[in-house]
Amino acid sequence: MQALKDGNGKIKRGWLIGGGVVVFAVIIIVVVMAMPKHLSGKYSHTTTFLLSKSTDTLKFDGDKVIEYSDGEKVNAGTYKIDKDQLNMKIAGYNMNATLSDDKESFVINSADGLANLGSGYKYTKASN
Repeated sequence: MQALKDGNGKIKRGWLIGGGVVVFAVIIIVVVMAMPKHLSGKYSHTTTFLLSKSTDTLKFDGDKVIEYSDGEKVNAGTYKIDKDQLNMKIAGYNMNATLSDDKESFVINSADGLANLGSGYKYTKASN
């Protein structure tokens, strides 16, 4: 412990500066880790009605989400994540979903208007 102190018993200036830099770096790392994470990639759900099959895909990039129906772009919007809750606003409709722990899937809980027909649908991340 004496190596940290000068002849007057005070902590050396270099150690104070180094300690301050370490504390600052730890604070920055904690803040960055606490920031909300974004999704990336495509999540899809396939529905079969009578003899017709339809695939709805949501592509996430940054804070944007684009909806594709059978490969054709149909809507765009934004989203936010709060813990395990995924809140999306697509084409004026608000949708709420619950993310899985590994962020590989989510289930629609509720939505505005006709979009609420998707409640209970599970979207799974594409492997590619």
